[in-house]
Amino acid sequence: MLDTTKLTTQENIFLTEEITVVAPLATPLTTLLLGKGKVKDGSAKIHTWREKSLDFSDATAKEGADATDFINSGRAELNNIMEIFSRATAVSGTAQATGSTKDLFSQEIEDRLSEVKVAIEKKLIKGTKNDGSDSNARTMAGLEAFVGTELTAVASIDAITEKDVRGLARALFEQGNENAEMYVLVSPDVKEQIDELYKENYNYNHVTNDFGIVVSTINTNYGVMNFIVDRYASNDKIIAFDLNVLAISYLRQPQFEQLGKTGDSLKGLVVAEATLEVGSKKAVVALPITA
Repeated sequence: MLDTTKLTTQENIFLTEEITVVAPLATPLTTLLLGKGKVKDGSAKIHTWREKSLDFSDATAKEGADATDFINSGRAELNNIMEIFSRATAVSGTAQATGSTKDLFSQEIEDRLSEVKVAIEKKLIKGTKNDGSDSNARTMAGLEAFVGTELTAVASIDAITEKDVRGLARALFEQGNENAEMYVLVSPDVKEQIDELYKENYNYNHVTNDFGIVVSTINTNYGVMNFIVDRYASNDKIIAFDLNVLAISYLRQPQFEQLGKTGDSLKGLVVAEATLEVGSKKAVVALPITA
């Protein structure tokens, strides 16, 4: 994927394509967003966008009537914080020349890129917003922070029912997401319990996306629910969302930066500055699990 010829021909090179395909099974949410092209460019440390809300009140009009009522889409302002992710590495000249790996430095850079992608994955789910005004690092708010609707909590993982699962799809539908591309983010423990609900009655049809992630689907009256099993998802909630409203916004695309040579070693830095954009909180619902 990478080699020192490519890495050292210029001071900085973008790794946008490379980060899409590294560590897909360890980072299913990030890989899904990148693979679906859900990527935007940011322009400031605080990324701001408008949440669109439609007016579904009565639109009946009399024949020949003048236009007197003017409607504009409600556009609440939402924002998130650009978070910096970085990993540095150094390989001695001896290790580069004699290591068992043909190009040890490029392998180290690839490994650091995987680590950065895992770090982004964690924050996309559970990140807590901090704008850096307290002298700490800036951090983004994750998907859990954008939940607009919470369903009635169930007592435990074992208490989840088929109705609870379908309720996530219905909640998205009732919030106006009729054409949602529905995804459900679950932890391994939660997914195994959901599997138990259907093992005697249904057959799963598994589909595989471009990067090898197996996603189970369940058909409902409100659309198809696609399940993402993520080791970083919480055991105390199930989150469903419309993929159409999610995006990763970059202030700095993932890139390699060659560091100054101060001795007998190759040094480099993998860095990215990114945040999560959620177009509307109405497109994110959660089922809490209390115990």
